[in-house]
Amino acid sequence: MKTLNLAWRFVGTSLLWFFFGLIGLILSIFVFPLLYLFVRGPARRQIAARNLVARAFAAFMWAGGAMRVFSFHVTGMEHRKPDRSQLILANHPTLIDVVLLLSLLPQVDCVIKEAVKRNPFMRASVTTANYISNREPADLLDSCIERLRSGASLLLFPEGTRSVDPQALNFKLGAAEVAIRADVEILPVIIDCRPRFLAKNEPWYSIPSSQPHFAVTILPPVPVDDLVAGDRESRRARYQLNSALVSLFESELA
Repeated sequence: MKTLNLAWRFVGTSLLWFFFGLIGLILSIFVFPLLYLFVRGPARRQIAARNLVARAFAAFMWAGGAMRVFSFHVTGMEHRKPDRSQLILANHPTLIDVVLLLSLLPQVDCVIKEAVKRNPFMRASVTTANYISNREPADLLDSCIERLRSGASLLLFPEGTRSVDPQALNFKLGAAEVAIRADVEILPVIIDCRPRFLAKNEPWYSIPSSQPHFAVTILPPVPVDDLVAGDRESRRARYQLNSALVSLFESELA
């Protein structure tokens, strides 16, 4: 039975990635061009595009659960406040973390790799949705801060890339810099996936021996002042906030 289960999850994972590419292709070729015909104004198109992306990602997550490729459970959605700006910070254990989170948080901004904008399956989606590209690293922090100050919420992965288990979390200073300069509350999101699945340096066809389960916990929002003592404008404040965030995430993942 274990062999059959493993074989089915391999087949299911293969079908799931085919499904992902097919959805992206349909959206790019047929759906998003219609937005430019029937939805006037970039702001309204952005909202419509992000809703479409969220629904497509939700369909992907539903299909993965229905085929028993993985399971997932989310708690703490009541802490997400769409009516105010929040910096949503999440750890990054797997390849599909952004898919999972954007399916739950459709109108948040996020940073995408420039390579995603060149991907024929994703280009139309992410361009119309107006996500932030990392093409210009020198301007990236300013772009993030500008979006937050405009009243939007922003999703960031402080590690910058997927975690390398079992190493300790390695948060870069960028997220702390954005939080302090934008002066917004932080919404921590803990993603725990066991057993390992779609981790860094592992191919998509590396199937674990049992069904992976995603446990997503959205913690209560935390004001920056609760994590930083003293002068927030000092360079030391960035390191202090970064260290406090690492401690918070590690305590939840322990």
